[in-house]
Amino acid sequence: MRIRPAFCFYITSIICLVFIPSLAQTASYVKTTCRSAEFPRYTFSVSNVFPKDGSLRHPEDGKALADGRIIVGDEAFGLRVIDSRGGSGPFGKFKSAGWVHEPPRVVAGPNGISMERDGRHLLLADVYSGKIYRVDTRTEETRMIYDHPFGINSLVRDSKGTIWFTQSARNLGPDEMWTAVNRPIDSGAVFFLRGMGDQVTAPAVEAARNIYFANGIAIDKDENYLYVSETMMDRVLRFKVNPGTHTLEEREIYQIVITPDNLAFDQNDNLWIASPISNRIFAVDKACRSLHIVFDASSDSNAKIQHEWTVRSRLGKPLLELLGPELSKPLPGVLTGMFWSQDRKTFYITGLGDAILRFDQ
Repeated sequence: MRIRPAFCFYITSIICLVFIPSLAQTASYVKTTCRSAEFPRYTFSVSNVFPKDGSLRHPEDGKALADGRIIVGDEAFGLRVIDSRGGSGPFGKFKSAGWVHEPPRVVAGPNGISMERDGRHLLLADVYSGKIYRVDTRTEETRMIYDHPFGINSLVRDSKGTIWFTQSARNLGPDEMWTAVNRPIDSGAVFFLRGMGDQVTAPAVEAARNIYFANGIAIDKDENYLYVSETMMDRVLRFKVNPGTHTLEEREIYQIVITPDNLAFDQNDNLWIASPISNRIFAVDKACRSLHIVFDASSDSNAKIQHEWTVRSRLGKPLLELLGPELSKPLPGVLTGMFWSQDRKTFYITGLGDAILRFDQ
């Protein structure tokens, strides 16, 4: 006798009702034992703007040196070094490594900055040209070690020497990249480069694809998981890293945050997420996965544009015209990331303006 699907569903439902408690009944007995970590809370003040002279140019990301100085991206020079009093100047021998910024003919895009595990070498990615530069922070010797076919947004190097990086879009130059913001497409991807030091094995290998603007990237302390911001889908993705094959497995949505950008881990291995459209930075408790606001510079103008951004995103309408000065008020520019001094006593927030923010304990 052929049993009809509807009859099977009816019998199965009766069995479930008899032998399995209802979801409501089950939920009433579930208790959470997870207590979220305590996170600091930073609030914007004009006194936090650093340096005061507004001398920075595209400080999208940054890292701290052991001597207390900090390094940020700079369109003209590649990198800029800033001392504790705000004095700054070019850092690294980028001109000899082929760095060019001659707008409108050539526009440089210093973006992701990563400190290698040795604490001595920095990596810089160019989001427009697709080049990766490696800088010795002691000698300032600079080498271009890889040239990707498309722009590279952010990068991180693991303890084995493998460089993981994000490709936001299939772009060379700013036009195609910003088009992928204005009308989101899934041309973002994650790649890896095997190698050590200045030597990497080209071409890079694609590890994940079909990402709507792959942006910030980070790897946890034990190098078990790789985290990637999928900016135009408002989510942070997490991948299990297979150390033997360098494959990324078990892709999942780790957290939902409006327009996640750069990612960073604090000293307790909790993930921090920069959100440009909300003027905020969030932290995720690694045990509870709870989301916490750690920096908030929201304003009336920002709230209005954030609302319009959300509406347009849902309706598939153009977004680029919303990225004006009213969005980032009261900040000196669009917020993109964060980093700490090496002693963890100073917290910095980076962006696309002419200054960053500094918070001293």
